Amino acid sequence: KHVHERKSRYSDFETAIHWLNCCRLALPNYPIEGLPKSPLAAYKKENMVKLFLFDVGLLNHMLGSSYKEIKQQNYEYKGYVAENFVQQELTAIGVDPSYSWNDARAEIEFILATDEGDIVPVEVKSGKRTRAKSLASYIDKCAPNKTFKLTGTQGSSALEQTNIVMPLYFTQYLPQRW
Repeated sequence: KHVHERKSRYSDFETAIHWLNCCRLALPNYPIEGLPKSPLAAYKKENMVKLFLFDVGLLNHMLGSSYKEIKQQNYEYKGYVAENFVQQELTAIGVDPSYSWNDARAEIEFILATDEGDIVPVEVKSGKRTRAKSLASYIDKCAPNKTFKLTGTQGSSALEQTNIVMPLYFTQYLPQRW
C-alpha cells in the first residue's frame, strides 16, 4: 500500500514481480477472464496480478497488528491476512500459481482446477460471518459441481459433498475433498 503511483502499469513492475516470484518472496494470484475453464493459465489476464507475501506472520508485523488485535479479530486487514494464509497453504501443497475470478461486484479469491479438469471456487471468509454473496453469484453464472468456503468457523458436516465449508486451517486438505 502506498508503494507505487496509483496509475502505474503492469509493464512498469513486470521485472520486479518476476524477481519477487522467483525468490518466493511474493506469491502470485492471477485473475481469470470470462468463464473459468481448464487449463486456467490459458485464461489469465495477462497484465494483472495480485501478490501475496510469503509469510503471514511478517505480513501482520508489517501491518503493525498487535497480538491482541489478531486474537480478537479486531483489525482492518483481517480479510487480506486470511487470504494470504490460504495462498501460503495452497503454495505449500503445490498449487502454484493460483488464480481468482471476478465479475462486476463479485470476487472469488481462489479458483482451482482438479486433475479431471473441473473448476472449483474457493471463497475465503476471515470471521464467523460467512455469508458469501460472491460465491452465490459465481454459482449462478458458472454452475460448479462443488464449492468451498474457508472460514473462521468449524465448518459444515463431513457429509456435505457439494457446498463445503471448512475452517481456514484445513486449507491443506482441499485436494482430498475435491
